[in-house]
Amino acid sequence: MIGKVLAGKAVVAKAVGGATIGTAIALGSMTSAFASDGQHITSKKASAHTEAATYTQAQAKTIALKNCGGTVQSVSFENNAYTFLIHGKDNQDHHVKVNAHSGKVVKVEKLSFSRSEAQAVALKNCGGTVKSVGFNDGVYTFLIHGKDSRDHHVKVNAQSGKVIQIQSAAFTKAQVQTIALKNCSGTIQSSSYAKGVYTFLIHGKDNKDHHVKINAETGKVIKVEAVKFTQEQAKQAALQQHKGTVQSVSFSEQAYTFVIKGTDNIKHTVKISPQTGKVC
Repeated sequence: MIGKVLAGKAVVAKAVGGATIGTAIALGSMTSAFASDGQHITSKKASAHTEAATYTQAQAKTIALKNCGGTVQSVSFENNAYTFLIHGKDNQDHHVKVNAHSGKVVKVEKLSFSRSEAQAVALKNCGGTVKSVGFNDGVYTFLIHGKDSRDHHVKVNAQSGKVIQIQSAAFTKAQVQTIALKNCSGTIQSSSYAKGVYTFLIHGKDNKDHHVKINAETGKVIKVEAVKFTQEQAKQAALQQHKGTVQSVSFSEQAYTFVIKGTDNIKHTVKISPQTGKVC
């Protein structure tokens, strides 16, 4: 069941297997794709994707800044378009999308609510401690460890500032993490949550990386799978695409996703397949 918003108040509902929500939780330090309020990466494909483009990223950046003066905080590439996150001179964040073939600006969007403002809204509806935050398709997702000692995922619309979903789990992340390590001894590299399932990336004592999936409602292990390329190997492959510093990493069964602060002072998203070790 999905939490609903009634008269500005969110009703917390217990999560079931069919509910959908996704939060990328980067490494053990709880880092996210945010370096400051509103800063984020939204790409579903690597900025290093090999699609042919008439305009380079640098040219598209110049075009974007002519339409929205400020500082570029991140860039992504998807569906033949560059999307720049620009912290404007008005002290607000903006998404500027530039078509890679025509060089035309196809969208300029101001984000009404910053991360800190959205977080305040989330905590009003679900008191506790924020453990991590993600951003995708105009929605912030906060993982909050509540005063009821349970974990809750709270989604807040970045334009309206309204809570659009609250989803709770019977097992907290910490409890599920303990279960994962009992089934695959090693060191947890990162974790993610989607559709009522936690997935942990564990670097095992066999010196290989493993995906361990656990149902957050039952605490049962769904899957344990070794992957061919470790997170460290994937990281090196990502850095070959963009020189710089890795600021965060998330993963799914399909890809490791690295956010890299490039030597060009721009953030890039690079996805590497855990099975092939190549950009995907």
